[in-house]
Amino acid sequence: MKFFISLLFGLFLYASSFAQSAKNYQVYANQIKQFTKPAKILRNDINAEGNGSIEFTNAKNQILRFRLQKNKLQLGSCSIAFEIYYYENNYLRRIESLDSNGNLIGCNLKINGEAVTEYIIEKPSLYLQKKKLIDNSDGNINMKDDSKEKIIRVHYFDSHNKPIILLKPVYISSKTYWQDNIRMGWP
Repeated sequence: MKFFISLLFGLFLYASSFAQSAKNYQVYANQIKQFTKPAKILRNDINAEGNGSIEFTNAKNQILRFRLQKNKLQLGSCSIAFEIYYYENNYLRRIESLDSNGNLIGCNLKINGEAVTEYIIEKPSLYLQKKKLIDNSDGNINMKDDSKEKIIRVHYFDSHNKPIILLKPVYISSKTYWQDNIRMGWP
């Protein structure tokens, strides 16, 4: 009987510590004004030491993600602390990179120093064919760069959300878009 009571008490402590840590992480999400509330945890990969990443989602199909180290916000390349992914019909439309205060932040390590990337699928049926190949291999497929097929175009914006003017349109490969869509990389 003592064992059973101890087990129940241990489970209660574990559940309450998880709930408490989830509330602590919500504090970070709440400070980002562009991210619509209420939000719920989509993915939590933070370990017992407080290291890892967490993703929140909301009813507007936004995903906010960030990393922690020892339960403190961890800055990535170019001091990027948060990323917001905007989805429409399960397709990625926009990524915003934010600093620890929730302001757009450009990064000179990115192609054009952009703070925002917008995606336009110009040939949806062709992308779906390519996506099926990538999905069927769980992304482990060597595909030739199909950016010359002009399937997915991107627009870049600076930290003031103003378009970065380029001489010609920029297209990315279907696999690059697929990787961005599933939030594979980190700044």
